Amino acid sequence: MIRIELLSKENFRIDSLDNYIRKQDVKRVYRKKNGEYSLVECSYTEDWDMEKRRSVAKDISKKEYITYLALDGDRVVGFIGLMKKLNGSYMILDLMQVSAEVRGHGIGRKLFDKGKEEARKAGAEALYISACSSEETIAFYNAMGCSLTDSTIKEIAEDEPYDLQMICPVNSES
Repeated sequence: MIRIELLSKENFRIDSLDNYIRKQDVKRVYRKKNGEYSLVECSYTEDWDMEKRRSVAKDISKKEYITYLALDGDRVVGFIGLMKKLNGSYMILDLMQVSAEVRGHGIGRKLFDKGKEEARKAGAEALYISACSSEETIAFYNAMGCSLTDSTIKEIAEDEPYDLQMICPVNSES
């Protein structure tokens, strides 16, 4: 049974993502043309090598983050990393992943709900997400109640020009 826990020294080490399966086969992505987003063919595989896994493990362990883990026994099968410091009225959802072999079982929703809960506690009005433009990723965030925003955080939007900038209100009705 998968459980959601706040990252701690007891449940996470630098090698905790060594067996994590990031793999995602992307077929279509959203691109903006004439001011509108539409799906276009763009096939590639997103995957992490060991160096990337260790780098992400280091990042989500930093004190600047609030990180929740999805754990199957002691194995990390998902996580959400939120920046503690608000950017205006936004809490930035910086990293969120669910391991390939357990996608589609509600783990992403549970992690996302924890993110919304943390944002509410911090006094944020919304989560801010710079989302990968893949069809599946955007479908997930839309299902979570996110929408595109014109109120972008400039440096984030410029750093990932193909990402879609989204927000999700975190009030109790959402």
